[in-house]
Amino acid sequence: MRLQISGTFLRALSEGRAITFCMLPSRQGSFRLFSAFGIQVSLHWSWFLVAYYRFESGRENYQNPAWMLGEYVTLFAIVLLHEFGHSLACRSVGGQSDRIVLWPFGGIAFVQPPHRPGAFLWSIAAGPLVNVALVPVLYGLRFVTALSGLTPAGGDAEYFLASVWQINLILLFFNLLPIYPLDGGQIFQSILWFFTGYARSVIVAGGLGLVLGAGAVIWGFSSGNWWLGLISLFLISQSWRSFQNARQILRYEKEQRQSAVIDI
Repeated sequence: MRLQISGTFLRALSEGRAITFCMLPSRQGSFRLFSAFGIQVSLHWSWFLVAYYRFESGRENYQNPAWMLGEYVTLFAIVLLHEFGHSLACRSVGGQSDRIVLWPFGGIAFVQPPHRPGAFLWSIAAGPLVNVALVPVLYGLRFVTALSGLTPAGGDAEYFLASVWQINLILLFFNLLPIYPLDGGQIFQSILWFFTGYARSVIVAGGLGLVLGAGAVIWGFSSGNWWLGLISLFLISQSWRSFQNARQILRYEKEQRQSAVIDI
C-alpha cells in the first residue's frame, strides 16, 4: 500500500520545518501519570496486559512474587529515564518535547529537534547515554549491598539487583542495534544525514532496518522467542513507513527542481 503525504507536509520537510516520525501510540488509549520538567508522562492501557503476563511468567524466579512486580516496574523506570534523556537533550538544542508515553514495547519520547543532523543526533544519542551512565551505578549498588550483607547470597534482593543490572545492559545493546527506528538505527541515519541529506539517509537506514528486522523476526520465532519476534515485526512496519515517506519526499523535491527549471 502506497502512503500518501500532503504536499504541504512534504514542503515543510524539504524546507526543514518538520521532521517525520513513525506511526506510534498517541494520547488515545493512554492516561496521564505525572509531569516533570514540563513533560507529561502517560501510560498506555496495554501496559497492564503485558505486566500481568510478565508477572505470571517470572514470579517463579523469586521466593516472594512481589519482587517480580518490582522488577517489571523498575524496568520501566529505567525506560523512563532513557526517554527523559531524549527529551531534555532535544530541548537543549532548541527543540520541542513535552510528552512521553510508556507502553509494552518500551517508551516513546515525542521530540522535535531542529531540522539539522547534529541536533537530531544529540537528541537520539542522549537516551542510550543514560543507560551507559546507569551501568556503573547499578553495578556499584550490587557490590555495596552484597559487601554490607544487605543482600544475602541466593536471596530475592540479590537476584533482583542482578536482574535490574542485566536488564539495563540488554536495553542498551538492543536499542543500539542499527534497526530503524531503534536508537541505533536513528543514530546511523543522523550520521548519514551529514553526507547524503535527510531523505536519502532515512531511505538507507530504513532499508537496513527492513533487512535486519526480517532477520530478527526469523531468529525470534524460530528460537521460540515470541516477544522478540513481535517487537521485530513492529520495527519492520515502522522501517517500511519511514522508507516510503522518505521516497515521497525525494519525489517531491525532484518535482520542485523540475518545476523551477521550467519556470526559468
